[in-house]
Amino acid sequence: MTEHSSPIPDDLAACQEELRVAREQLEQQAALLQRLRDLERQLDEICATNEELKHSYDCLKEEHLALKRLLFGPRRERLPEDPGQGHLFDTKTTPSVLPEQDADEPSATPSPKRRQGHGRRPIPDHLPRKDVPHEVPQADQTCTCGCAKTKIGEDITEQLDYVPGKLVVLRHIYPKYACPSCKDGVTTAPTAPAPIPGGLPTAGLLAHILVSKFFTHTPLYRQQDDLARAGIFFPRSTLCDWLERCGNLLKPLVDLMHAEVLKSHVIQGDETPVPVLDPTRDSTRTGYIWTTIGDRSHPYTTCHFTASRGRDGPAQFLASFKGFLQTDAYVSYESVVLRSEGKIIAVGCWAHVRRDFFDARLSQAREVHYILALIAQLYDIEDEVRSGNEADRLAARQARSVPILERLKKFLDEQKLVALPKSQFGQAINYALNQWPALVLYTTDGALEIDNNRSERTLRPCAIGRKNWMFFGSDRGGETAAICMSIIASAKRHCIEPVAYVTALLTALSSKDVDLKPLLPDVWIAAHPEHFQQDRRNEAEDAARRRRKRRVDRRAKLRSAADPVVQPAKSVPSGT
Repeated sequence: MTEHSSPIPDDLAACQEELRVAREQLEQQAALLQRLRDLERQLDEICATNEELKHSYDCLKEEHLALKRLLFGPRRERLPEDPGQGHLFDTKTTPSVLPEQDADEPSATPSPKRRQGHGRRPIPDHLPRKDVPHEVPQADQTCTCGCAKTKIGEDITEQLDYVPGKLVVLRHIYPKYACPSCKDGVTTAPTAPAPIPGGLPTAGLLAHILVSKFFTHTPLYRQQDDLARAGIFFPRSTLCDWLERCGNLLKPLVDLMHAEVLKSHVIQGDETPVPVLDPTRDSTRTGYIWTTIGDRSHPYTTCHFTASRGRDGPAQFLASFKGFLQTDAYVSYESVVLRSEGKIIAVGCWAHVRRDFFDARLSQAREVHYILALIAQLYDIEDEVRSGNEADRLAARQARSVPILERLKKFLDEQKLVALPKSQFGQAINYALNQWPALVLYTTDGALEIDNNRSERTLRPCAIGRKNWMFFGSDRGGETAAICMSIIASAKRHCIEPVAYVTALLTALSSKDVDLKPLLPDVWIAAHPEHFQQDRRNEAEDAARRRRKRRVDRRAKLRSAADPVVQPAKSVPSGT
């Protein structure tokens, strides 16, 4: 029988001492266990904090990269077009090793064609010509044989010269007639109507000032210097007053254009901030220019100024509208849609969705590029059916775009479960899913567009001009600017030479009881085709044709990469 290593002592005092020691050891063990639990809890808290800090760091890193791209990077949202990225479309990839090719066989890649020059365009015949004679020196007019040379012809070359703008004084002469016998009074010719009765400027000078500010973005102080170089000085306050008078004259026509826009089946809208001077502040406050673009049946573009970005602005100028409203899902537009009781239906913009995912491409490269590839397929379909009628566009969208949208929706639902909510990728997913009913609505009507880019292009001149004239002097100045921008944007939409159009408008609106419908841009240009800018239209169509060709070539490369033709490998002779 084995004896215990430390037998229990028989002495009572010794037993009590051992029990005391054992109790102290148990208390120490309990304290150590409690300390261990506290350390484990602290470790868990530290790990959670570290994970949260890591997520915050990732989000801040994304914001930092986005700001760097905004300041220093390219503005175009273009991805490299690589045929080897066919996996983004769930298609077969191009084999990494190309089959061998006989030296005698011609290369499958065609040699690049040499680009031909466009050539010099002829100078228009309506420009005045000034002959500059150049005579042959007298010594060279005598032949070496002693006979005088005779003129057998001449070579004519033309160059373009620029003469600075000149101010011309129009002297209105009103004859007066009186009867020499009865002396019944004096009869004179009626006064010619003028945009500013009794004012100094004509419609041509006012049109030049208006177009220079809102079309070529020349602020008034620079125009003041230009007029001073021409020989006359106008205070800047006078030029501002002239623009306000022009706005008052053009307002009835802009109101008619907006009434026609509200009859549209589809309206596109957007807004942009503009600084406004405020005498009660040390700095400017922010006003907003809003645009409303009518459809093809009502081809007019109008602008509106508001002192804030609240819903009161769009609620006022869209009060009587019934139809589709395509915007960037700003909360003011959503409020207008909700209060319309179903009369206005919101349509989403895929350009905004793509922009959010494009900004998140550095953090979730593979997932984001897959989403961008699916969106690119949607735009390819729109590019192919753009010239068709509404029925053809609707059929193509239902047959081809809807399946792509279903794949995209399924992928976004899967990624939402694993994406960080505060990351750019997570925010892009949330925006797309929250707007999904409005985003897919374009597949149900052939008159709708896939994005709202037209309204952004319409407001781009305002953003360019804002860098030149800096701010509006008051809310009244903002309203005047909105009226002038409406005229310029509508003229630009119809390729009308703006100075001629604004001059005609100011001349016609100077009279009383004028009919406004003939002054609408589409009606006016039909009656005055000589002011249609055909060269600008041809230039825009050529640029659009080149863009379509690049897209067609890109789609052909992707199709060839998806279904490569693999040639059989050549047999290797024996004995080698």
